[in-house]
Amino acid sequence: MASDLLKGLPTQAPAKPSKPLRYADVAVTATAKEFAGCYRGDKQYHPPDFDAVLDRAQAAGVEKVMLTGMSLADVPVNLAIAASRPSQCFVTIGIHPYHAAEPDSGDGGEDAHFSQLEEAVKSALALEPSPLAAFGELGLDWDRTAVASKEAQLRTFKRQLDLYISLGLDLPLFLHCRAAYDDFVAVITPYLDRLPRRGLVHSFVGSAAQMRGLVDMGFDVSVNGFAFSDRESLEMVREIPLDKLQIETDAPWGEIVASSEVTKRYLAKAGPLPPSKKRDKFEMGVMVKTRNESCLLERVAFVVAGLKGVTVEEVAEAAWRNSVQMFGLGER
Repeated sequence: MASDLLKGLPTQAPAKPSKPLRYADVAVTATAKEFAGCYRGDKQYHPPDFDAVLDRAQAAGVEKVMLTGMSLADVPVNLAIAASRPSQCFVTIGIHPYHAAEPDSGDGGEDAHFSQLEEAVKSALALEPSPLAAFGELGLDWDRTAVASKEAQLRTFKRQLDLYISLGLDLPLFLHCRAAYDDFVAVITPYLDRLPRRGLVHSFVGSAAQMRGLVDMGFDVSVNGFAFSDRESLEMVREIPLDKLQIETDAPWGEIVASSEVTKRYLAKAGPLPPSKKRDKFEMGVMVKTRNESCLLERVAFVVAGLKGVTVEEVAEAAWRNSVQMFGLGER
């Protein structure tokens, strides 16, 4: 029952911040088809509008946006965006669990694929200034084994960790762990002594005990709307130490559902959503309904603040500090 979702959790909606706040959205998939206007298969409803998405983010105080690398195909796209907005956009490079079968199926096989990954990382690091903020996205997702088998995911995860170490990269990891906590821990634990920068487990959904396990290993944890839809994850968010917290939208996904109990309780003082139109009524410069965007990141901070019983300012400032400390983002 919806009424049980928030039972026993703080009841007060956080107050609207009294000053402008700075935000870093540490996970956005710029290459997602939704930002190209495609929502159902290959049907295109509107032209690409990611530049307008970034404009709205900037206007909403989202000064930094990390463009998530899902596969090798993402690299040139993300680098081009970062080059066009060098003070706002930064990139990650790696192979997401969804794409874990690609190294073995491509021309030249696995060795050739990882040679290309190595070259992509080296080339990005050679740029001045380099927009490469982290190595990844890498990890495990047992909810999507129909896309890439467990065997393929495990093999690709381990090989990326081996590559990271062999290159001696001075980068944090950008990690994915979904419904695979025990196996994720089993894989990464033997590498910990060789991962001095540790990294971020992004878009985390799971128990408070699992979150504490990740934090005890030295990782930060970031959350978005996906963590606000079940009781276990809500309790997990409430327990994340502020010095280990980062926030994200995971746009174009991960939205906070407007009709949810979480929205009604914790976003009551957050102010109205920006104007939006349905995809088939698209207007350049206006948000698309139900498509998540970086400009909505403050709403994540509101929910986290509500769950923890602290101010939005405390959450925003901690998350900004942690993201800059880990990824740099042109601020140090």
